[in-house]
Amino acid sequence: MNNYPTWTSFYMEFANTLLKYKNNRKELIEKITSVYNRNNISLPTLEKDRNIIDIDPFTVFGLFNKQISLRNRIRIIEGLAKEFSISVKTPESFAGIPFLNNLGAVFYKFIDERGSLDIQNLWNVFEAALEYANTHSKKSRENLINYYNKALTQKGIKWNLTMGLFWIRPFEYINLDSINRWYLSNPNNMPKEFIDKANNFKFVFSGEDYLNLCSECRKFLENGNYSYNNFPELYRVAFALAEEINAEKKRLEDEDREEDKYSLNDYNKECDNKYISKNLEDDYTTKKIYTELDFLNEVYLDEEKYYILKNLLLHKKNIILQGPPGVGKTFAAKRLAYSIIGEKDSNRVMTIQFHQNYSYEDFMMGFRPNECGFELKKGPFYNFCKKAEQDPSNEYFFLIDEINRGNLSKIFGELFMLMENDKRGTEIKLLYSDELFSIPKNLYIIGMMNSADRSLAIIDYALRRRFAFFEFEAAFESDGFKKYLEEKSNDKLYKLIETVKRLNNDIKNDGSLGKEFCIGHSFFCFKDVVDDYLLKSVVDYEIIPLLNEYWYDEIDKVEEWSYLLHDAIK
Repeated sequence: MNNYPTWTSFYMEFANTLLKYKNNRKELIEKITSVYNRNNISLPTLEKDRNIIDIDPFTVFGLFNKQISLRNRIRIIEGLAKEFSISVKTPESFAGIPFLNNLGAVFYKFIDERGSLDIQNLWNVFEAALEYANTHSKKSRENLINYYNKALTQKGIKWNLTMGLFWIRPFEYINLDSINRWYLSNPNNMPKEFIDKANNFKFVFSGEDYLNLCSECRKFLENGNYSYNNFPELYRVAFALAEEINAEKKRLEDEDREEDKYSLNDYNKECDNKYISKNLEDDYTTKKIYTELDFLNEVYLDEEKYYILKNLLLHKKNIILQGPPGVGKTFAAKRLAYSIIGEKDSNRVMTIQFHQNYSYEDFMMGFRPNECGFELKKGPFYNFCKKAEQDPSNEYFFLIDEINRGNLSKIFGELFMLMENDKRGTEIKLLYSDELFSIPKNLYIIGMMNSADRSLAIIDYALRRRFAFFEFEAAFESDGFKKYLEEKSNDKLYKLIETVKRLNNDIKNDGSLGKEFCIGHSFFCFKDVVDDYLLKSVVDYEIIPLLNEYWYDEIDKVEEWSYLLHDAIK
């Protein structure tokens, strides 16, 4: 332990010092503010009005464990060491320390969204965790489990709590951020029995399960079969591997953009044939890692809603993403699947689209003409189920775009019963064969439904009760979209968005329309440089045609909004 980089000693000592301020948070806030002021660094937004009235210890650690420059990280840590009279040497290296996403670097919500005891309970978790690490007494364990479970009910608390515990006692508590969960799910890195007990990290652990997992993992590490013997070493290796894979991924993508060298198949083939190693006995196929952080950076959905969506899918096994056009339902569906898989594995995700003429024979199986008469052809859903069935330790995702465009009773047939989460694995004889068939437990169905399509019938009750429904809305007010606008730095785009927000209010208040018909943010998510031609194309060929459909009998209204949209991009 003593030979490990100095960050562990400093972090543990800082935790000891921080505990002294549990009942004196006013002075704690004053000291933190003083550090930032002396170093001429802006304090992060910890409350909407920037008036900090309270703070928890994990958020204090998060101030220097987030995506900031190395220079500022060192200045903050050295400033805190001086302000709190910490004699332990400040870290020289930050290798092996997990960092928070800047959009979720606070462990509590703003005052108008959090419970009155949320911050106090985080202090209770902090104190109980230090006590348990020091004594391992039955009482301290019970206290930690109790406070930990309470914290999990709070907004903004999920896996990040394990990261906070790792910071304060890195040899006692394992960090379960997305990188470590990805790494620990590989049987090359940990025994299969450990992975099975962790249930592949599908659900956030309760306090008791988390402490049991820490003990179980420590036992495996200490038996000497791995090149890492403790939690900090484990994370250092996992992080280094993830960084190297992502660097290789970026290199290949840059080559693809600059030289147009690879087709998609060539690119995947090259990825599959390149190998890397990082102080490990086993090599790993280079794949495109995709974590929860990647999802949050790409999909404008806040962290709490992401976890609700993810757990809803894992529990129900069938989910429908519904919402107006342009809110990114299809985009989000595929990335939701990738985030659960842990990588962009197209072999485990399949997408089809329903239409009015789509049938059971297209979807599942049916007789099709050939040169000799007719043959029984198996459809995409049948084949994908069989593929998932042969790989029970991994999740598979079947995506159905425009799910409400098909005649669902006709398409699903006898599969209605098999779809239910508690009927997975149950066999039934198929319509066109004597074969017994079941939908495997590791297959998840994600449907996408445009709530603004007036030509479609309402989904019948039989199907509705088998799916959970998750509403997607325009995300113009999300932190992610605001950051996107800042990066684009285009005044006309900004004015257009403000006009569309007013347009959406008009649509919401229209008795014949409503929020299901609002214009989504994805119409304005451009990879290319934003110019006048691009903005005019979106307005003329995407937004205005929608308005013509919405207000087909109110020409004046369409003309009015057409004028305002064009005026925004003059």
